Amino acid sequence: MLDIKFICNKQSLSGILVSLSLVLSGCVGFTEDWFVCGDASESASPGVEQALSPYYNAARFVASGKVDVDKKKDSVTIVLETLGGCIKEGDAFDWDWDFYFADSKTYAYGFRDDTLLLTRIYEPDPYEVDQERYEESFIFVGGTSGKLDGIWKNTQCRYREDKMYCMNDGYDQYFKFDGDRVEYRIADREGYDYMQTVFVDQLFEFLGDGGSIQLETPYYYSDTKYGQERSGVEILEKTNTAMKFAYADMTFDLTVDYARYGDSLHVTLKSGDVSCVGTVRETTLPEMCSDGNADYLYKSSSGAFTYRRMNSREFEACIDGILGREQNE
Repeated sequence: MLDIKFICNKQSLSGILVSLSLVLSGCVGFTEDWFVCGDASESASPGVEQALSPYYNAARFVASGKVDVDKKKDSVTIVLETLGGCIKEGDAFDWDWDFYFADSKTYAYGFRDDTLLLTRIYEPDPYEVDQERYEESFIFVGGTSGKLDGIWKNTQCRYREDKMYCMNDGYDQYFKFDGDRVEYRIADREGYDYMQTVFVDQLFEFLGDGGSIQLETPYYYSDTKYGQERSGVEILEKTNTAMKFAYADMTFDLTVDYARYGDSLHVTLKSGDVSCVGTVRETTLPEMCSDGNADYLYKSSSGAFTYRRMNSREFEACIDGILGREQNE
């Protein structure tokens, strides 16, 4: 069960969030007690939402739905709706245009200038011994103080139990609130460093110790250089989409040919005359919902099926071939 509350009097944000908010929302800094529960009367910097609009308009539509605001409790319920889906009846797959799923989440909310904080309290599963109750607050910028209506961008920064941490994902998330309606969009980040991701970390580790390479979601999340350090990889040249590195007296060229979050990925690793290509394709298009794609249809949290196909094992086998070693089973 979800217990919702909002905690005011939070300490000021670190320099990371201050700098981020200065750029994205025009805020001039933060002090203690800077959040106001519910609506606020402070004026917002003019033109902020207008500056964010082009990025929102260029972002990809993901879902729309309903919004229910309870000003007395300083809470907002966001319901993202899925209309139509791939379903399975017996052993057959078919697209059902009447399929409906609602993903509902309730948050407490507060404002400071153009900054919106959405907060949830997560209660532990009574059947899970190691779980603990915790609070998490997501930080958004771009809208108008004291007003949910408008376009809000997720800063990728959040509080968990009053400790702030920031993600560096390869995509941005936008929400547009308009009365009792909401629209959710995402956009791949321009200039994102795809050479500093979980995928690259796993690739380096695979070169050294084998293991596995996940071409799916982890590719879009930033990571550390632990794989490089443990595996003895020497980076010779690097951009945000390509890298030349040396390993075991061999030279490798890695490139991201195409990357689109939640849709497709195409990467190439080349050494000498051998090129290893890794691909991912993910979609919920009706034409992919067929018995012929049964091996690539996976049930999602909505209960409908998503098409997801990747060639991680073939990619690994190709790399093993370059290294002259047998593929790990």
